[in-house]
Amino acid sequence: MAVLAVDRRGRSTLPEEVRRELGIGEADQTLVLLERTSHGTWELIPAAVMPRDQLWFRHPEMVARIAEGETDLREGRSSGASSPEALKALLDDMKQG
Repeated sequence: MAVLAVDRRGRSTLPEEVRRELGIGEADQTLVLLERTSHGTWELIPAAVMPRDQLWFRHPEMVARIAEGETDLREGRSSGASSPEALKALLDDMKQG
């Protein structure tokens, strides 16, 4: 168990052990979400801040496309090229098809 002191303005510092277990380093500036549990208690959840130009990567359609591509690779449904010329020919063929 760890103790969290809260000052008059509502500020507190997470104990070192808690920061370590949440994966929050000394140099990190991390957001921590407080989420209400079904038991009526609160849970601390470290939140990763994602730059706006990378938000597309978490879009459900992109997540599904990436999962499909990983499955294709695992199951051997992929194409490759051994030279720049072969790669160009493969890409040209893909554009046609």
